[in-house]
Amino acid sequence: MKKGALLVIWLGLVLVLPVNRTQAGQFDNIITAADVEKATGLSGVKQVPRQKAVDGITQNKFLTGDLNFIRSDSQPIIEVQFRPSFAFDQFKGDSGFIKAPVPGLGDEAYTSPAFDPQTTVNFKKGAYFVAVSTHIDPRDKKRSVLKIDQVIAVARIIASRMK
Repeated sequence: MKKGALLVIWLGLVLVLPVNRTQAGQFDNIITAADVEKATGLSGVKQVPRQKAVDGITQNKFLTGDLNFIRSDSQPIIEVQFRPSFAFDQFKGDSGFIKAPVPGLGDEAYTSPAFDPQTTVNFKKGAYFVAVSTHIDPRDKKRSVLKIDQVIAVARIIASRMK
């Protein structure tokens, strides 16, 4: 299977995985636009709400996270999903999905997908699986909007504020 197809399948699973979502608003303030700016070195970052589907169509498929951050030019940069921890174990069991472990992040963490460019940091902390993802650069499909180290920095802030 092609790398692009695997990424689409993975993103689809994360977005529609049939698990109980967190309480509405539970993590809304766990990280701010200012935190994302500090972690990434960007300026003009804004937090925007999840895009809801209207008649089954989502206006911006890149703003479907529990938390979403964009640049000043409206380019999506970070999407954060919170799920029950058992989902982490399900994804971790797919050796073609995991790229590298991330030491010292949550209870356990790894980057994904298994091929470049790396776009996501997945971690488990307590009862939660958190996926912190950047996006593929629309001008260069071989690059992500943020480097994986920037995504890890954002994930570390989130993990440090979870109980």
